[in-house]
Amino acid sequence: MLDQRVGKVGAAELDRLIRDQAHQDIAERFQFGAPAVSQLANFDKRSDDELRRAAAESASASERERALWEYAHRNQGRSIEALTHHLRNEADPSVRWNLLWLLVKHGDKAVVPVLKNALHDENAEVRDWASLFLQELTGEHFPTVYNELVWENDRTFDQTLPLQIAGFADVNIPGVGWVQARLSPQWFASILGRVLACTNTDTYLTDLVIEKELLGYHDDGSNHYETFLFRGASYAMSETVTQHVYESNTIRPFYKSGLVKEGPAIMTPVSLSRAAGTERLRPQNMQHVEWRSSDGSDSARGQRLREVGVFRSVRGRFWGWAHTDINRYLESGVVAPGTVQLVSTADPAVGKMANTVIYGTFRGKLGDVTGNGTLSVNSIPCHGTVNGELDLDLDGVADADPRVTKA
Repeated sequence: MLDQRVGKVGAAELDRLIRDQAHQDIAERFQFGAPAVSQLANFDKRSDDELRRAAAESASASERERALWEYAHRNQGRSIEALTHHLRNEADPSVRWNLLWLLVKHGDKAVVPVLKNALHDENAEVRDWASLFLQELTGEHFPTVYNELVWENDRTFDQTLPLQIAGFADVNIPGVGWVQARLSPQWFASILGRVLACTNTDTYLTDLVIEKELLGYHDDGSNHYETFLFRGASYAMSETVTQHVYESNTIRPFYKSGLVKEGPAIMTPVSLSRAAGTERLRPQNMQHVEWRSSDGSDSARGQRLREVGVFRSVRGRFWGWAHTDINRYLESGVVAPGTVQLVSTADPAVGKMANTVIYGTFRGKLGDVTGNGTLSVNSIPCHGTVNGELDLDLDGVADADPRVTKA
């Protein structure tokens, strides 16, 4: 049983909540996708040496990260030494903090010394991620490295938390069979969009809005947004730790052309499932941190945040079906943004086009998203209403997407 004594920080409980357990019943080992022992062909055909070379020499931070995640999946615990080497030499902070996550995935408590070294990284976000992972792995208290927490009073949501997502895409290719692509966080974001988790203090136990953003996707350079309403239930594991089980069922535009926003769209149902654990903190848990609004006012939002708390972190699992435009990939050799669309296998119109299972894990952390050295509670605006409708002008009222042409 998880310790539910009131007042505990909750790190040890959360550690037990999210850790994989050994099960004698083989049914407990199945997941929403190919198991680790499967013999699916690799999407990435590069050798280990080629992956190591790309991780060291590619000019693209995303490609360096992608190579390391592929290498680690193939080599598991044997990859720790190489990952630690790249952590010391990687120039991009976002790759470094995701490397910390990758090390935790494959090294468990053996990487505690590496995480402690990362507490001295020149980048505050890398240090803060290291602090979070150390708290989860050791059960000891490792506070945030920041001393200010700031929220905006004019946002739709009390908190907007960017997520790092990693996992797998199992794709059924005609004439070939099932192929597995390993999705590193930045590669996932480039294909399906950056994901933002949006909550309000009065409904976070049942409601969640997810925003997807593809930067510069449209011809005029503007961003593409999609929003999803998730609903479900939450279970308190301790005073600060909560488990959430949510489902999303929405009607979405699907483009038979294979590319988002190209040609007319068919409206189709999409279902997604998500389970997560969160750690929530109040001022008494962060006594070294000053809580304030950006405009200096003592607002009702500030009172709610102080009373209910803010999410320091979230982690969990997800899965869903999608359609990948195989022909576009075969022609270009690139999985381009907008060529993977979420879809339901049960839909009579487009369900048979579902050829991809997407599943994996996600992490999110309260952090500095503005670069001004403060924890940003809701600085990133969500382009969605509290009911998950699209809100392109950020006024809290639902908008139709002018670029969607229905068939």
